[in-house]
Parts: sequence; C-alpha cells; structure tokens
Amino acid sequence: MADSVQRRQYVRTAVSLPVSFTVEGDGARLTGDVVDLGEGGMRLACGKHLAARTGLRLSFALPDGRQIGARGRVVLSYYAAGDQKYHHGVAFTSIDPEDQAAIGRFVSAHAGRA
Repeated sequence: MADSVQRRQYVRTAVSLPVSFTVEGDGARLTGDVVDLGEGGMRLACGKHLAARTGLRLSFALPDGRQIGARGRVVLSYYAAGDQKYHHGVAFTSIDPEDQAAIGRFVSAHAGRA
C-alpha cells in the first residue's frame, strides 16, 4: 500500500555523472557519482557515509557540458554492498531555476528511453 506511493515531486532518470561536493561546515572537496537525477534532487554514490540532514554543495556537468551548481540536503543514506559505496538521496535546497530547467529537459529527453 504505502510502499507503492510516489513520494517524489519530480521524475528521476538513471545517469552516470561525476560530481564533486563539499559537506557544509567542512572545506574538504569530495567526489562521487550521480546515479539518478531529477529536477528536485539526485542519488549520490560515494565512499563516505553522510548522515541524514547533512548539507552539501554540489557541482557536476550534464552530458551537454552545462555546469550545475546546487545546494542539497541528504534525506536518505544506505550502503550498497554490490558496488561497495554509500548511496545518498539528496534533495536540492537551492538551485538556479535555469539549471533546474536544464535538468528537467535532460530528464524528459531520457525518461522515454529504455
């Protein structure tokens, strides 16, 4: 019942994009991969555990080369034994509307592909 309810406001699509990020309050630059992406957020895979509600500053490029900068907050975190990385559901908390629209166009163009 409740498990079948879509909680996301935006559709996401599977991707494989490098991302660099910093944890708010810590200046260390970390790297990982965006493994799914939508206008409202992403799933970030990396080697570091991040607790729920951790604030992030994110930087990545869409396949067309457009650079995206955003702030986000970790809403879900788990360890994926298959790829030996932590996966973090990240909701965007601050993103330029034009960047968000570019992500939306990218997702729309790729959502129909299977």
